[in-house]
Amino acid sequence: MRKSVFLLAFSLALLAGCVTINVYFPAAAAQQAADKVIGNIIGPDASGPSPAPSSSTQPPPASAPSSQPEPLSMRILDAVIPAAYAAESQPNLDIRTPAIQAIEARMRDRFQSVLRSLLTSGAIGFTHNGDVAIRDASKIPLAQRGQATQAVAAENADRAELYKQIAVANGHPEWTQRMRESFAKQWISRAHADWYYQDASGNWQKK
Repeated sequence: MRKSVFLLAFSLALLAGCVTINVYFPAAAAQQAADKVIGNIIGPDASGPSPAPSSSTQPPPASAPSSQPEPLSMRILDAVIPAAYAAESQPNLDIRTPAIQAIEARMRDRFQSVLRSLLTSGAIGFTHNGDVAIRDASKIPLAQRGQATQAVAAENADRAELYKQIAVANGHPEWTQRMRESFAKQWISRAHADWYYQDASGNWQKK
């Protein structure tokens, strides 16, 4: 009897926790959103997506159903745990507002016209905090350095606004910094071969 009461109390506490589960930052959904936006801006990396691993392991045989009725507390747990998992793993962040699409279009045009060649030459790279920075100004012709500096500044302004607008579009402006962190990882992950990026200590590395 005491065990059943304990399980029921635990189930109710877990159910109460599910009510607030969506206040937590959806990190996986944020990285998926970042991947989509970055893919629209710079396109796929040179290596392409990795194939999904195959598995030859056979699924275990299904266990025989129990003939005894399941306690109420366990039925509550069975209902609560999948609901909590679904609430945490299924959100789709809104990245299609007019403000976000306008920023994305500017960034795509800037990437095609200026930033791609600067990244390819190694003159600039992706920073560890979700921006771009000039890594080696000597790789930029003197006559083009002013344009490159302006492009980097405009890009970083648009990136800051992008992270903010995605957080706002999803009803959580306080997520802006977390969105920046998610994008920082994905910029580096989607960098093409031979592009430069900063590690967590700020040191430049070649992809």
